[in-house]
Amino acid sequence: MELFYINSQEFLHTFGLDFLKPYAEGRNFNSEKRFVEFSLGRYLVKNAGEKFYGIKDTEIVINNSKPEFKSGGIHFSISHSAGIVIAAFDKNPCGLDIEIMKPRDFKSLSERYGKVLTEAEDFYAFWTELEARIKLQMPVKGKFTQKFQDRFMLTVVSSEAISSQPSCTNLPVF
Repeated sequence: MELFYINSQEFLHTFGLDFLKPYAEGRNFNSEKRFVEFSLGRYLVKNAGEKFYGIKDTEIVINNSKPEFKSGGIHFSISHSAGIVIAAFDKNPCGLDIEIMKPRDFKSLSERYGKVLTEAEDFYAFWTELEARIKLQMPVKGKFTQKFQDRFMLTVVSSEAISSQPSCTNLPVF
């Protein structure tokens, strides 16, 4: 399993919004932020799919509400938070979530979810796992959770065991 990410501010500083228009797939968005998140996620998976996994046809289709390469070959999951767009790639179906860790009322959240979530790391590990499981849409057999860049928590889940810590690479801009 491998993770690739892009800092959207750095990317847009180099390329600008117009560069992302072909990756919007003709969709209309209510906000520029949503346009950037969606389009940059598509850019990320298409370029990583092509450059790192040799996928010739990077067309993305939706199957059971989950994006996948039309040609198959590798599974991916996309997430974004606070300017970071990240994707997990694996030979097995996977789900990924990333969240910026910010202060919250952890006592109320503990009561709401029936769990002891007294610190940011506890809550965000729980929350990102929950979101990643929803994206996977099947039983979880492998899970990996870690802090990312000191401000984020990420969790990736898989339909099979995760044998080692996933590598996490800032996608080179092509």
